[in-house]
Amino acid sequence: MANIKAKSSLLVFFIIWFIYIAFFSFVTMLIRMDGYINFEPLFITSHINTLFDSGELVKNFFLSYPLLTNSLAYPFSIFSAEDAPFFASVFYTSLFATFVVTVVGKEKSNTLKGFVFLYFLVSPITIYTATSGTSVYAFYILYFFIFYYLFNYIKNFTTYHIAILSIILSLATFLDYRILWLLPILFFYVFIFSLYGMKGLKSSNIIIKYIKTTQHHSLRRKFRGRLGSMIFIIGFFPVTSLLLYFIINYLMGNDFFYFYDSLDTKWNGNSIFSLLEINTITSLDNRAVNNFSFFNIVLFISPIFIFEIIRHYKKPLNIIILSLVPLLLYTLLRDSNTNFMNLSYYVIIIAAAIASIAAATSNNLKFKKVSYLIYACLFSINIYGEYQYLKKSSFTSEQIYFNSVINKEQNTTLLEYKEGGRYLAANTPENAIVLCDRSIMYPLVAYNKDNNFFISNSSTEFKNAIYNPTENCDYIILSNAESPFYYYDKVEANFNNIEKNGLSVNDYRTKVIYFSNTFRILKVIK
Repeated sequence: MANIKAKSSLLVFFIIWFIYIAFFSFVTMLIRMDGYINFEPLFITSHINTLFDSGELVKNFFLSYPLLTNSLAYPFSIFSAEDAPFFASVFYTSLFATFVVTVVGKEKSNTLKGFVFLYFLVSPITIYTATSGTSVYAFYILYFFIFYYLFNYIKNFTTYHIAILSIILSLATFLDYRILWLLPILFFYVFIFSLYGMKGLKSSNIIIKYIKTTQHHSLRRKFRGRLGSMIFIIGFFPVTSLLLYFIINYLMGNDFFYFYDSLDTKWNGNSIFSLLEINTITSLDNRAVNNFSFFNIVLFISPIFIFEIIRHYKKPLNIIILSLVPLLLYTLLRDSNTNFMNLSYYVIIIAAAIASIAAATSNNLKFKKVSYLIYACLFSINIYGEYQYLKKSSFTSEQIYFNSVINKEQNTTLLEYKEGGRYLAANTPENAIVLCDRSIMYPLVAYNKDNNFFISNSSTEFKNAIYNPTENCDYIILSNAESPFYYYDKVEANFNNIEKNGLSVNDYRTKVIYFSNTFRILKVIK
């Protein structure tokens, strides 16, 4: 009987997974047929295309941030480098949503399971996560499992859940190392959890528990041992992975933050890419805060989260865990500029709320018709709020997605890169060497596939090609003066400095073979 039940559960899991994959794949296919393209998936594709360039595989592998997102997309490049980011978004988001729905339905109400299933199916943020080709899905899943295992830990105070949490936190190093500011906060939380986990203390008051524990010799020794082991377990994998990554950074670039700070390691490494209205260069201050208040953002996507706080008002440990959301959000945004005001961080609000629902036991979910109505209303309000968030977001990727999918407006700059990349691939010899600033021209590189060799910004060949183009490159791509990226183009800037300062450079001749509003492609005459 148990074997039949297990097979039935497995069948249900794959049916739900198939529905999500089919739906998100269909939506992805539709929006891409309508012309949707975006900066971040193009960066991932360009990185896949140039991964084996110059024989520096290890350096090229790490020369991307977030590294985790790129690594998750690599397996799908077997089918197509251009489609890999979208395959990854659909696959992992579908698997994650299926897991949550299955966990919610395992011991809880089937009605709630149905609500969660429908929510993931029509939630604007989930659809964006699954179909945009961006890295939001990785943040969403990471945040969910952090809170999911914290909620499960306080049920039985088992070391298993803390160990899994430690492994999950270690992945944050390769997503955004700033998430690891959560560790010092968690160390304090483990102190509280260790007190609550002490057996033999009937009082639920944390102060009384602490006094009784410190006054009893054996309890005090047991508490210290438990606290020390918990801190070691929860901190071991994250700290080890962070130190390892710093060492790799230092060995590759003589800087512990080399891959994080380098211009061409992130799709928005040049901060200008994080602005939509890129003609207003002076607005590099925090437009996302000035034009779209933080509190409105929170209110749009937090109804379920607020309800979960209210629902757990009699459970201090649950409230303590949920309080991590504003603390971590503040930590992530305290030094933010326009680059960071996006769903990669705000999605923590939704992830924590869903984790709270998924981790709740059946005893805590004694639903009646009124409760069903409340959750139905909350999910509906959240869906509407998420739509409003995407509609009003100032962040480039999110705004491009909304304009392309809802307003059917394509980004002209991205279209020019697409056409230029295809032209270069079709009209140049195989393995021709191309000099360009890849921190700006990566959307063009994404459409070039394996035809040309693009010199890396961080390589010695880059400097050699600047001073002697005839000997070191076949083609040069430069931003036009009318382009908003003109002053950020390292190749253009170097050529201008050489000419301005009268520095020594070998004579070379070029001719324009392709021209657009944003850039031009020059052929070096040998």
